[in-house]
Amino acid sequence: MLIFVPFVVLATLSVFSSLQGFVLLAVARKPVYGPREEPWRQVSVLVPCFNEEKVVSKTIDSILASRGVELDRVICVDDGSTDSTLEVLYEAQRRHGDVLLVLSQRNRGKAAALNHALTAVGTEFFVSVDADTQVLPGTLARLLDHFTDPRVAAVSGQMIVGNRRPAQDFVYAAQVREYESANNIERRAFARLRRITVIPGAIGAFRRSAVAEAGGYPEGTLAEDAHLTLALLLNGHLTTHEASATVLTEAPDTMAGLRRQRVRWATGKTQVLLRVAGPALRRGGLAAALWLYLLWNNSILPLVWLPSAVLLPLSTVALLVRGPETVTWVMAVCVLTLAVNWGYLVVSRRFARSLDAAGRAAAGLVEVRTGLRSTAVIPLVGSLATWVAWARILTGQRGGWDKLDRSGDVQVRSFPAEGALDAD
Repeated sequence: MLIFVPFVVLATLSVFSSLQGFVLLAVARKPVYGPREEPWRQVSVLVPCFNEEKVVSKTIDSILASRGVELDRVICVDDGSTDSTLEVLYEAQRRHGDVLLVLSQRNRGKAAALNHALTAVGTEFFVSVDADTQVLPGTLARLLDHFTDPRVAAVSGQMIVGNRRPAQDFVYAAQVREYESANNIERRAFARLRRITVIPGAIGAFRRSAVAEAGGYPEGTLAEDAHLTLALLLNGHLTTHEASATVLTEAPDTMAGLRRQRVRWATGKTQVLLRVAGPALRRGGLAAALWLYLLWNNSILPLVWLPSAVLLPLSTVALLVRGPETVTWVMAVCVLTLAVNWGYLVVSRRFARSLDAAGRAAAGLVEVRTGLRSTAVIPLVGSLATWVAWARILTGQRGGWDKLDRSGDVQVRSFPAEGALDAD
């Protein structure tokens, strides 16, 4: 009967999602051994900017405090900001001298700003850093360690949510927990395959020749970082993750900011997956499997969670009131679903949280408590964002930076000099 369909489908998908998470968690627990050779040390840093007057100066200061590398240039590109970002950049250039190069262009988007910066890169390796993100002194050096393997084209770093005065505590807690999970479970698991699927714009290191082979940062989507990463993988390169290359980044801590962030992410990721579908499927093998994994988890499965918040309770009640013959198996399915999902939630959070706990404490960041609202907000907002993303794509709507408001309260200076964040 039709009344059984939503109950069975939603319960099955919920359990499948948690079982998939258990697999990633098991892989993530295994150590990923780093390089042993003497690494490269000369590097350029790219900082794309659009309306970053509150944050970019501290970001530049943190980059220039890096140790263990030779900074060729820090290249900041102002993408037609409407605030005083360009003036802040010129003031920083006066303070720091020739090591800081300031470029400007009319507003063309983040990918275009990064490609503009690439024209000034004179080193084989470069690091991209978002203007609201601050690096630790040893972060750049630890990223470069992996390029001793000539097959590695890009390396992701470890992002910690660094907001110090969150506007809405439950949104902040949700962001902290999700960043922990993404970094310490999914990225660590895919690092075992050397197939990180997104080298984030907030912190990522790249081999310039591999990026040039891919044609630079692809333009025309809202997820240039994901697009470039998949282009590198489809060209046969490897991508990996360095858990000790830590940065503090500012994350949205209001519902309005979270919604805008997730709509941009969902739209961008789906745009990218549709654009690379042909090359990925023609290549077959692991490339096709990764594409299917990303399509399912980023653009299809999230569609379920918002309707399930309504349909699953309603279908459960409807089945229970039909009579005693359905009560036993309905309750059994509910108990099994809750047990699997709750078990994964507890185990995964404990594991992911333990790996970032020392870094958060060393940074003086407040401990967060995760309640029901903070647990539910990410999947529900993510589901809504995925529905909006598909609607935008199917109707041909375009998007830009969709800048989030910055608080400027991220501060890296309270970290100890070295050692507090070394990964296991």
